[in-house]
Amino acid sequence: MNDDTEDTKYKVVVNDEEQFSIWAVDRPNPNGWRDAPKSGSKSECLAYIEEVWIDMRPLSLRNKMNNSVGVPELPGVHLNGNHRKASERKS
Repeated sequence: MNDDTEDTKYKVVVNDEEQFSIWAVDRPNPNGWRDAPKSGSKSECLAYIEEVWIDMRPLSLRNKMNNSVGVPELPGVHLNGNHRKASERKS
């Protein structure tokens, strides 16, 4: 069976670390993966993943980084690297 044909239907799957992948709809999900709300052609599923998976870090790492104590704060910059609005800056 060739999984790269346009006739193959896929679904998007996600694991507990909020990592995404595609999987053939006619196969059972691999252990630890559940269905995401998207299925269709390979290109449709990959486009969905590109749209929703905006932070490639595993959930456990994101949580650890967000809860870090003693992380130096740069003036005008969020921990994620985005610049703060003037209204968000400490005086």
